[in-house]
Amino acid sequence: MDAAIVENQKAPAREIIRDRRGVLVGVIERQQMVGRQIARDWRGAVIGLYDERSRTTRDMHGRLVGRANLLPALLFQTRL
Repeated sequence: MDAAIVENQKAPAREIIRDRRGVLVGVIERQQMVGRQIARDWRGAVIGLYDERSRTTRDMHGRLVGRANLLPALLFQTRL
């Protein structure tokens, strides 16, 4: 009897973002139930939010940043 192996891989719930020197820039948390991703800086403060349904990125004040996932760009922008 042949058995099929089905492997269901999900995206990690937390993605750690580091610069080229290995210094922690922040994390991106995925909330799969609501279809959102939240970017937090190295201190844990919310920097931005990406809504997968509307495909929009908003900053920490709720202002529209763009119509794509720009969370990594927001994380690196806050370091300047």
